[in-house]
Amino acid sequence: MSEINFYYLEKPTLSNLNRIFESAEIPFIRLSKFLSKVDSNMEVKLKRDEKIGFYKRNIGQAHLGDFWKSKDFLDFLKKGTGLNCQFRSSEGQSYGPGDYSLLHSEEFEGKRLVVVYDFTKKWDIEWGGHDIYTSPDKDPLICNRDAGTLMLTRLNEGDYSCTRYVSLKSESIVKFDKVIFDIK
Repeated sequence: MSEINFYYLEKPTLSNLNRIFESAEIPFIRLSKFLSKVDSNMEVKLKRDEKIGFYKRNIGQAHLGDFWKSKDFLDFLKKGTGLNCQFRSSEGQSYGPGDYSLLHSEEFEGKRLVVVYDFTKKWDIEWGGHDIYTSPDKDPLICNRDAGTLMLTRLNEGDYSCTRYVSLKSESIVKFDKVIFDIK
């Protein structure tokens, strides 16, 4: 089983994370080296998923499997964000050259916490493939790829997220788990 880095479980750290999360324009936390032990299934078979004008990518089972539903992770979410979350779904996603998702693919989403754990190795910023979060009347939040990083973003109805177009010149692929939690 994967294990959360002990630093992120300490009471002062959790308190600080909660303060940062609540004070951001778009509630967001980005945590490097989140897991001290990674028990992932990188052999998960991903299948092509295309809806032209909405997304073009590969999806499958989450690489970290049941970790996203574990008591340890749910406790971390509660203490680090102050939110009561209920697991909705998780999936592994990958984006290669020419792949993308667009913001309007989430038009009918309600309040949720989006969790992304990045497995991407050797990424060049010029290849694109950024995660973007938007909210009406606020500047968008644009996140670069960074292996081993966990990103938590609270989105409301009318807020969107996507993975920006990956350049055809990319020599690598974007690979991550995306998890959605409904906010109680």
